[in-house]
Amino acid sequence: MINRRRQMPRWSWQRLLSKSVDLFCGYGEQPARVVGFSLCLIFIFAIAFWVFGIEDGSHVIQFSLDASWQQNLLNLGNTLYFSVVTFTTLGYGDLVPIGFSRMLAAIEAFTGSFTLALFVVVFVKKMTR
Repeated sequence: MINRRRQMPRWSWQRLLSKSVDLFCGYGEQPARVVGFSLCLIFIFAIAFWVFGIEDGSHVIQFSLDASWQQNLLNLGNTLYFSVVTFTTLGYGDLVPIGFSRMLAAIEAFTGSFTLALFVVVFVKKMTR
């Protein structure tokens, strides 16, 4: 597939799509790439939630310069938990996105559902060979 990609125009959408499919799942041959992509996505969204904030009842969880490093680390852990729950579309409801984080949560849930489906497809393809 790499040779076919080199035959495409250098900055074309087809070449970009081909490279993206290769990076994310190795053309359906490398489920570990899908897992790695998922973990990176979860961590990136966790940092975004840490910056923009989520809510636990009446308490806002986010990065603060006034808080100690231990409190900020605990808040990062909570946003990482929220990101995993959102990515897998479990949605326990104990933590709630606020403000801009609502849009991020919707994007992560949408992306997560497709990424989990991609993992199943790639895993089955790998196991049937």
